[in-house]
Amino acid sequence: MIGVDIISIERFAKIGEGDYKHWSKFFSRREWKYAFGKPDPHRSLAGIYAAKEAVMKAVGGKVMERADRIEITHAPDGKPLAKIDKEESRAVHVSISHTNDIAVAVAIQYE
Repeated sequence: MIGVDIISIERFAKIGEGDYKHWSKFFSRREWKYAFGKPDPHRSLAGIYAAKEAVMKAVGGKVMERADRIEITHAPDGKPLAKIDKEESRAVHVSISHTNDIAVAVAIQYE
């Protein structure tokens, strides 16, 4: 299965590092720290958000109901990785890309 999501980075422009409590149902603490460790955290937040949505679409089922079951981490080389229920999913591959205005992510689940 394949999942794709695209989102405007502007939707994340007003989010500050201190807003985690409001967003904690969607972003893990690790994802939040990763994004706010980047020069443009809003692009990173948008990319992670899009990746989670893409994973939900690719995996389907009960994962579609809970974004907090998915965590997007990154390999040392920067490659995004999907964790589902805290386990790295080798069956789901993720790619994230940005422009100045949008973030897009694709997830593919191999069976």
